[in-house]
Amino acid sequence: MVIADLVNRRVKHPDLQGVILSFTAVEVTPDLAHARVGVSVLGDEEQTAAAMNALERVEPFLHRELGKQLHIRRVPRLHFTRDGSMAEADRITTLLRDVAQADGRDLPTP
Repeated sequence: MVIADLVNRRVKHPDLQGVILSFTAVEVTPDLAHARVGVSVLGDEEQTAAAMNALERVEPFLHRELGKQLHIRRVPRLHFTRDGSMAEADRITTLLRDVAQADGRDLPTP
């Protein structure tokens, strides 16, 4: 995904450094004016809020860079929405591991 590559390699915002982001989905409007980008952040609530705010602040840069890389007539404006799937998966894994340890079994670590 071009957005993930740009964020990982080109964006130097301090609130995005050391944070694990996953871009889970992109929905583009039919007129290509807007794109909703699902973002899952692995971290606490403060890190997640800071990362989402940082993504909104760097959106103009991402928009320009997408225009350079995609070579399409109209590049959509990006709107980032929080996707809690990574955090939920991590929570479920922790719960399952706790149950397994209480039963005297160990679950393999991912």
